[in-house]
Amino acid sequence: MIIKDIYDCLLTIGYPVKPFGTEDIEDTILYKFYPVSNDGVVSQDRLEITVISQDLKQGYTILDKVKQSLLTVGDNQFNEDILTISLNGGGALENLSTDTYHLKAYFIVTTRFRKE
Repeated sequence: MIIKDIYDCLLTIGYPVKPFGTEDIEDTILYKFYPVSNDGVVSQDRLEITVISQDLKQGYTILDKVKQSLLTVGDNQFNEDILTISLNGGGALENLSTDTYHLKAYFIVTTRFRKE
């Protein structure tokens, strides 16, 4: 399963990985996964990553590790099912109520479509 492959890859970075959100104030990687398009052969999904950290520099370090782990370069595939993962935007926010920084990155995940 595509999201399991991505989740397992994110776990190797060494920080908690959680879907959607968290109430914990700690260095964390959050993810959301949305379908974008599917023509019956190739599917594209949007992977939204949010890195939460109390230290801005540490947050950017974690985000860089996420990018290094996920992005495919040139003709290299991520794995047998995931053809490419490319960065498609992002941003940064400061949450004043929790005194944390939220760094966003949006990825497009292109896969071979397989009806299961």
